[in-house]
Amino acid sequence: MSYNLEEQDQIDNLRDFWNRWGTLISSIILAAGLAWAGYAGWQWWQARQAAQTSALFDQINKEISAGNLQKAVPAWADLQGKYPDSPYAQMGGLAMAKAYADAGKIASAETELRWTAEHAPSQAYRAAALLNLSALQVDAKQLQAALETVKQSPSPAFDALFAARRGDIYALLGQREQARKAYENALKALPPDAGYRQLVQLKLNSVGGDAS
Repeated sequence: MSYNLEEQDQIDNLRDFWNRWGTLISSIILAAGLAWAGYAGWQWWQARQAAQTSALFDQINKEISAGNLQKAVPAWADLQGKYPDSPYAQMGGLAMAKAYADAGKIASAETELRWTAEHAPSQAYRAAALLNLSALQVDAKQLQAALETVKQSPSPAFDALFAARRGDIYALLGQREQARKAYENALKALPPDAGYRQLVQLKLNSVGGDAS
């Protein structure tokens, strides 16, 4: 096949361009392909992980509901060990803690709540774990430990609940002034239309706070 001079120049220019930039272009194309493959793989992995964590959590709930707490332990160990940062692991920790507490195994319940509080990526799960842990500590008359547990809210969204719990503990310790301040802080953090306000106000009144 013959080419005219213009066509030959274009071919030479293309060949020269490819010699100079072909490797870089190929690398970019390959990187883009790998990025897409990685994204697709990540999506697949996330879906697979969600299915696995959901199945383990369902198994935990099934065994707990059937009264087979010990049979829930292997599934919980699997969920806790392989997927500690998943939402299902946080829910599993709370479920196991409640089951242990209901069975009178308070030390085990506290262990699961501490684990959940330490590993929860969600501030809501962390708050739930800490509040439940403080409740167990109050029941065990470990009031100073309970106070330490709720000394700081993990998020402003839970300031009212943590302040109210501190008020409860201070009241049990007989420290009425600290209890009053804690309940007042709880009221300040609550929205005006929150149903919980009435209960906090009653607690505040009980330690000598102003009625409102």
